[in-house]
Amino acid sequence: MDELVLKAGRTIVETCSRLMPSEKATIITDRETHVIGQTVERFAQEVATKVKVHILEDYAERPLTFLPEEIKEDIKTTDVTYFCAQAQPGELKDFRRPLINLAISVGRQIHMPGIDLKIMRTGMQADYYKIASLTYLVTGIASKSKTARVTTPGGTDLVATFSRKLKWIPDTGLLWHRGMFGNLPAGEAYTCPEKIEGTMVVDGILGDFFNQKYGSLDKTPVTLSLKDSRADFDTLTCENTDLLKEFKEYLRQDINADRVGEFAVGTNISLKEVVTNLLQDEKFPGVHIAFGFPYPHETGADWESAGHVDGILRKCSVWFDDTQIMEDGRFMEKEILDLK
Repeated sequence: MDELVLKAGRTIVETCSRLMPSEKATIITDRETHVIGQTVERFAQEVATKVKVHILEDYAERPLTFLPEEIKEDIKTTDVTYFCAQAQPGELKDFRRPLINLAISVGRQIHMPGIDLKIMRTGMQADYYKIASLTYLVTGIASKSKTARVTTPGGTDLVATFSRKLKWIPDTGLLWHRGMFGNLPAGEAYTCPEKIEGTMVVDGILGDFFNQKYGSLDKTPVTLSLKDSRADFDTLTCENTDLLKEFKEYLRQDINADRVGEFAVGTNISLKEVVTNLLQDEKFPGVHIAFGFPYPHETGADWESAGHVDGILRKCSVWFDDTQIMEDGRFMEKEILDLK
């Protein structure tokens, strides 16, 4: 095991989750990600005496469509649940969401769907205290703003409107208390917009299973108009016809799957490139917009969806109200500090 992976494992346990000696840890992993699960287990055992590991394939064939009873019973008495396994189509609604909801009802949940050794060697090398500081600054600016405008060289030009009734959530990577949930790598501020309209060009990646199947979209971007916070199917285009067909089907899976449920600003300034893994790329400095599930328990949105698919936009310029905070994917430090 190389030093960077070991450093990442220690960061997950000691910095991000702040596991305490008196606490119990549960690690849920799979065969593909087992080396990372073992790394988390190693550092958890250095801190706590109660550490339990579950390998998903020991319970059922993937993708799982239920939360196995043995895992469920274990989580009920756990302080920190670590999920480090590959995400698979169909598992979000019936397996991962029930797991998350149970874990945060009794403790805190560290969620790493799709994590790999490259992420351990890049995004998990970040200084999460610095990431938290920037994330709180951006969250504070966003929470006071009525609108945001986003443009990109690829053709994105949209305006989001925010409601005081819908909360902005800072995803800092510091998950220390009961009821907390977050992905690692971390670094974003997000909300459910009240309204969003304009042109959206996804030239980074699409989330869920699309990034695993189609990779970077820099050569075959997905372009569409947003009207009253929904995807306009008449304007939805992509040169990759297979991706276009699957994306349309995804957005039609239920009544709200084509509705924008998340507007987010990535704040992980340690990241230098898109790696075509959603877990990390959505934290890249810029903006991502997701259709479907609006994280209602966090944002306060009053609707739901079985879907949630993020679109990553490259080289974003971002204005909150009339103040620009980002240009071509780079934070404008003076402007952010002046607004804090």
